[in-house]
Amino acid sequence: MRERSKKEKKRYSIWDNCRYTFDHLRKKKGMGALAACGGDVVMSVLLPFLEAALAGAVSAALVSGKKPEWILALVVGYVILLQGARLGQGHLRQLRIEVLFMFRASMMDDYYEKILRMDGQSLESAKGQKKRAAAERNLYSGNEQGIEAYAANYLELFFNLGGLILYGVIVGRSSLALLGLLLVQSGLSSCFQFMAGKNAYKTSEAANKYWRDFQYLRRESILPESGKDLRIYRMDQWFLRRFFEWLDKIEKLCDKEGTGFMLAGILEKLLSFGRNVLVYGYLILEMIQGNLTLPAFLLYVGIVSGFEAWMNGLFEGMQKIFENEKLMDDYRDFMEFGVVEEEGKLPVERAGLSHEIRLENVCFRYEGNDRDTLHNINLTIKPGERLALVGLNGAGKTTLIKLLCGLFRPTAGNIYLDGEKLQTFSQKEVFREFSVVFQEIFAFSFPLGANVCCCEERDEDERRLRGSLEKAGVWEKVKTLPKGVRTAMNKDLDEEGVSLSGGELQKLMLARALYKDAPVVILDEPTAALDPIAESEMYGKYDEMIRGKTGIFISHRLSSTRFCDRILFMEKGRIAEEGSHQELMERKGAYAELFHLQARYYQQKRQEEESYA
Repeated sequence: MRERSKKEKKRYSIWDNCRYTFDHLRKKKGMGALAACGGDVVMSVLLPFLEAALAGAVSAALVSGKKPEWILALVVGYVILLQGARLGQGHLRQLRIEVLFMFRASMMDDYYEKILRMDGQSLESAKGQKKRAAAERNLYSGNEQGIEAYAANYLELFFNLGGLILYGVIVGRSSLALLGLLLVQSGLSSCFQFMAGKNAYKTSEAANKYWRDFQYLRRESILPESGKDLRIYRMDQWFLRRFFEWLDKIEKLCDKEGTGFMLAGILEKLLSFGRNVLVYGYLILEMIQGNLTLPAFLLYVGIVSGFEAWMNGLFEGMQKIFENEKLMDDYRDFMEFGVVEEEGKLPVERAGLSHEIRLENVCFRYEGNDRDTLHNINLTIKPGERLALVGLNGAGKTTLIKLLCGLFRPTAGNIYLDGEKLQTFSQKEVFREFSVVFQEIFAFSFPLGANVCCCEERDEDERRLRGSLEKAGVWEKVKTLPKGVRTAMNKDLDEEGVSLSGGELQKLMLARALYKDAPVVILDEPTAALDPIAESEMYGKYDEMIRGKTGIFISHRLSSTRFCDRILFMEKGRIAEEGSHQELMERKGAYAELFHLQARYYQQKRQEEESYA
């Protein structure tokens, strides 16, 4: 596996992002999509020219001296041609919009495939979550921002540039000085608008922060659970002050944005007025001197008025591209983040059989921490062994589990599976050898059977499914559900879905682990929702449930793991004590002390319950 998570955030050039976007558009939607986009660009350039030339064409027909029928036919033909071009351009524009929308939707496939296939360590990290959220904005900000808008911005840039070139060639053939005047005036006007837009973008970024803060206060002020504290502790005035402060800052930023556009508009109008005086004066003079015909005059008037629109469109397209650059960079940065599975990984030689797992000087440190969570762990787990990990919260038990099953990678040291380094095997192959019930239990909002089998209904083994539910002690509950194993969990996707209690849900997750039938079963606090007596009974059944497999158990109740061959007492990321329950009790160390403390606590609790009864 190749790790990229240590790289700083990468930035890409504009043209690299352009190539990336249209290359993926071609791959996702085919050459037809590029042809539709290209056709839209061509028609977007030609149609305004045909419209600008209409007045000149009509006047040319009227002064041609031809018969009225011929003139009428010519004008009607031109209008039909123009209308056909409008219909064609409208169809291509709609097709282009649909193509780019579906392109964005298809890029969501890549995004979710990346999330589902990337290593858990990178995704769970604070950096990974930040990068993921930033990448998501590239796809879920609507069609005005992100990759869909980015592709559309380039198409707008292309047809504005094409129109500018076409109009520039026509004007330049008449007068290079006139072309220079139009370029300078349009360029200055567009620059003013570009600067105002750039300032507005920065302003909106700052305003968005205050809007987020404002929305947070608004949300907290109406939530019932927050409302109690707000009223009890008299926080209403403090909240109102913050409301008004942020609204005032937002208002000032909006005023600043509006002032920028107003000034740019005033300067643009002054430049346009000066341009019109010079250009139209020049054209009228050319007509008076006989150097310009009436049809040509009308054509140039249309071109001059459209020239500035092309230039403004060009600068506006550039501005939008710059604004979307960050979203594109964020998306690509996430898509290259994390550990990428390399080709040529070895398969697990003893797949499906009991394994020896060995840890040599294993250390692990979470991102951003200044100290290791696990320190120099040396441990050998024999095939078929029952191993318990116990200790106080924060001792590193769950982290060690994630390292054992390949979800996390050691910061230092190595983990071996049957003598081979764990990273020698593909992650998919490693995962097949482990069944894990994690501490954070939940059911997906799918049918109960799908939650256990983790596959399509047609691929489920009904006999094996029922056997797993029976062994886990949840079959009797399943039989009472409206649709049995086809009953939906929760109500997110099905209003008739059901929710299980904490203890039932833990048994369901145990059934999932049993159904997978992996040679190594790991249970991380699998009975946290049960009382001490029920937990002890459940652990007593585990030994029979996983017979012939390696079992690793985590529990905060020390008395529940007596059946294990070996108990590791963890403290501050280290294995502080190791041995059977009897051996650890005789040693009279930290394990024995904690055991006696827990025993006294549960005895007192039972006495209190009996006295209340």
